[in-house]
Amino acid sequence: MDEKRLAVVQPPDGRGLREVAVGGTTVGSAWSLRGLRRLLRRAGFPKDLDLTDGAAVRFDGGDSTVWPDRRGRRYATVLFVVAGLLVSAGLLMVVGTPDAMGGVTFAGRVTGLLFILAGGVEVVAAAAALDYWGKRHLRYSGSVVMLGVLVAFATDTLFLGVWFQEREYTRYLLVFLPLWCWSVAALVLLYRQHAWERIPFPKGFTVGVLVTALLSASNLAYSAVYQPYSRQPQLDLTVAFGRPRPDPGRPVVHLPLTLRMKNTGAIPLYVLGGAHWVWGRSARFSAGEVELKDWKKDMEWLEDIELHVEATGFKLIHTGPFVVPGTWFDPGDGATVETIVQVPKDAAYDALEATTELMFMRKDRGKIDEVEFARPRYSWDKEERQYFRCAPKACQDHVFYRGRLRHNNNLINVTRRPRYVTSYWSVNGNASEYGTHIGPLDSGGRLSGDEEPDERYGAFFLSSNTAKIPFVALVSPQV
Repeated sequence: MDEKRLAVVQPPDGRGLREVAVGGTTVGSAWSLRGLRRLLRRAGFPKDLDLTDGAAVRFDGGDSTVWPDRRGRRYATVLFVVAGLLVSAGLLMVVGTPDAMGGVTFAGRVTGLLFILAGGVEVVAAAAALDYWGKRHLRYSGSVVMLGVLVAFATDTLFLGVWFQEREYTRYLLVFLPLWCWSVAALVLLYRQHAWERIPFPKGFTVGVLVTALLSASNLAYSAVYQPYSRQPQLDLTVAFGRPRPDPGRPVVHLPLTLRMKNTGAIPLYVLGGAHWVWGRSARFSAGEVELKDWKKDMEWLEDIELHVEATGFKLIHTGPFVVPGTWFDPGDGATVETIVQVPKDAAYDALEATTELMFMRKDRGKIDEVEFARPRYSWDKEERQYFRCAPKACQDHVFYRGRLRHNNNLINVTRRPRYVTSYWSVNGNASEYGTHIGPLDSGGRLSGDEEPDERYGAFFLSSNTAKIPFVALVSPQV
């Protein structure tokens, strides 16, 4: 060296790190004797410098043997914090990406983006943790780590809160439950190390975190609760008979039947199931007045109360599905189905009645696996018996459809068991019926008895008008 300079090694701080200054200028800090020699070499001192030479190096607050850094504990702490932050980041991005990329509602996409943003904060905090438990070149690395841990604590608390509503096992529980415990331990660790001391505006920092949390919670509530209930679906569902056509060669009348459905509202809708029915009504007539003794029965069946007519029964003469389950309709979309009802000319009916009914689900409440749901399954198919809860002889034969249902907020999907929509349709003697079921599957992958309320998913029935035509209009259209 051209000129001899004095290197001053400061006393160790609370973490065991000793600051080093040369000629009054700080050149760095060292955890160990090896680190000190590295700093001095970079500052121009010889490689074989005698550290006991007081004219070259002065130790304040302990000689060259005082290096209280516990490297193993420090590395373990860094690994503990960084690992938790990175796992939390991964969880938040996994939860947020489906909503951000394919959310049904705008608010749902915003919520997904907020989760992704929170995951990005966790990644930045993990990088800041390396500096905070290192030589702290960055002034605010501690505050960034504190922010990341607070975000993890807030989001994992949200996960646990939503999960606690149903308390169902999900594999994600094995992630966010340990993460919540980790976030509490990390907060205690940062509190003891006074990580907030370098935050320039601690009150503003706290307010910012709270405002962000409130915005996230508000978006979640808006997308999952308020928005789906603030608008009501509107639909037109009608059935109408056409002009009957007598068959010229056979004693049969061909009666056209038209079914129409249109989404006249502002909410996309799934069709979960449905059917249409045509009944032939039989009745006894009296020229004189009869007692209205069966008016209660008529009221139960929503039939007109007639003085000269006594309805003796209804016979199902035509039935079938309307729209394939799983079909969805945007606002303004609709469907029209035309079919032919064939009735013998000498049938003992006085009138024919037709109606249709469909069950819908709001698309802003969830998304159905349309490919899976659109595939029909048959109870008489041996390969499909695994989906039924009862033996084939005990079950009424039917056609059914099943598809996975995903909520419009992925936070609910990861805190619940998978839900499925099941729709079935069957014909039994003089009855034709359909039904739907929303809920989880049992341990055998079959329909579970844990049916959930339709209102939770915005599912509802809608019946059309009842079209009626006198039988005489079929056999004598000119009348």
